[in-house]
Amino acid sequence: MRPAVIKLGGSLLFTNEGSFRRGYLREFLALLKSFTEASERKVIVVVGGGRIAREYIGLGREFAVNEGVLDEIGIQVSRLNASVMHSIFYGTLPVIPESLRRLHELISLGVKVIFMGGLQPGQSTTTTAALVAESLNGELLIATDVDGIFTEDPKKSPEARFLEAVSISELKKMFFSGQLAGEYRLLDLLSLNIIERSRVNTYIFNGDPPERIFKILRNEKEKYTKITFS
Repeated sequence: MRPAVIKLGGSLLFTNEGSFRRGYLREFLALLKSFTEASERKVIVVVGGGRIAREYIGLGREFAVNEGVLDEIGIQVSRLNASVMHSIFYGTLPVIPESLRRLHELISLGVKVIFMGGLQPGQSTTTTAALVAESLNGELLIATDVDGIFTEDPKKSPEARFLEAVSISELKKMFFSGQLAGEYRLLDLLSLNIIERSRVNTYIFNGDPPERIFKILRNEKEKYTKITFS
């Protein structure tokens, strides 16, 4: 069975003030434990830095710290977020892979659920999740705070139309632009290129409540956008 890679958006894990949404986190981890106890499927959870990382990055940018260094700061925060999730889930010291090689070592040792943050500067955690899914020949589930991909930003335009399926070429037109450290964007060009080159099965959906994530993992009916390659 293919591993599942879950990219948890910061909007799901954190409040606007930057603190953990404790109720959401508790429910997600409980459902994750139940799912993995009932299934042989391996799950990798990739989390971002969220509002806290953007605060640190914003502070550094005020003092003219360069973008590569700011990216590294964001990566460290994302790994801290992954660390606390690991420790809550397992009740142990965190073991957070900092490379794809280390991720594969943990999987070969039989670790069934792995939490991780970013890997290297210049990559979003969505790109990290895409790389992980590619390297494991897994499925990618991008859980965010909107129902999926729309023709326009649904938070800004009431005319936005939901897309049940959308091609890679169309997504590149929608999301193609530069990106600074700490910027949150649903998808970016590097992530799309990785998804495209290995034809990674990718679903984008609203992950709140977290039960929606596990319904998709169980192939139950749920609303999402599927990326296509035609």
